[in-house]
Amino acid sequence: MTTRVVCLSVLTIGLAVWCVPVQAEPALTVDPAEFNFGYVPQNSAISRVFRLRNDGDDTLTITTVVPGCGCTKTPLQKSTLAPGEDTELEIIFSTRTYSGRVTKRPRIETNEASQPRYVPIYANVVTRPDSTYPLQVKPYKLDLSQFGTTVRDQMKFTLANVSDTSLAVTLAYFPDDLMTVEIPESIGANASVGATVRLVEAAVEQSFEKSITIQLGDRSGSRYTIPIKRQVRSPLGRAADLGSDTR
Repeated sequence: MTTRVVCLSVLTIGLAVWCVPVQAEPALTVDPAEFNFGYVPQNSAISRVFRLRNDGDDTLTITTVVPGCGCTKTPLQKSTLAPGEDTELEIIFSTRTYSGRVTKRPRIETNEASQPRYVPIYANVVTRPDSTYPLQVKPYKLDLSQFGTTVRDQMKFTLANVSDTSLAVTLAYFPDDLMTVEIPESIGANASVGATVRLVEAAVEQSFEKSITIQLGDRSGSRYTIPIKRQVRSPLGRAADLGSDTR
């Protein structure tokens, strides 16, 4: 920590000046503070990038990020932040054979005077994602893998509204440095519509496991997260490392 001196003056009969030492402090802000993935399928990797920002007036040092269990990973882009600087923390959750409501609370430890910061994530892992209500995603996992020289940079999927009311649809999250996502603004009652994931040019050579999260305009604000896997195999038969995306 560093110390600053703040001088205050008060004008009465004469001029009095007080100089008070003020200790500079780092201040961590996490955006968003938490995230709900909603319905997710088993045996998939889903992820969300969180923005960590130092809103204090001294250097923030992130000493460690504790995932909390072996099913969660927390790659951090940068651990030292000057005042006003930010970085990215990705939280990756492997759903494995979980079932039902799951909560994970990765812990961020810093040189702040306050207690460690927790970043909760929530998911409802379903054993039959092809029978969810009020929305069904077909297919519920997207595999954009590419084997050979022909570029495979997009994939279509279907959103089926199985309820008797129209549903508004928005994107709650997607990794915009890797892809664009085209979805409808709404889906009529008992109707199905198409949606598309397209890779940006910089992502064509990459292998990764990511996800997109869709939110509905129903009373519950229901969410559905779609895992997206891409493995690129060269003509020589060498597969790109899924861990090569170090964001």
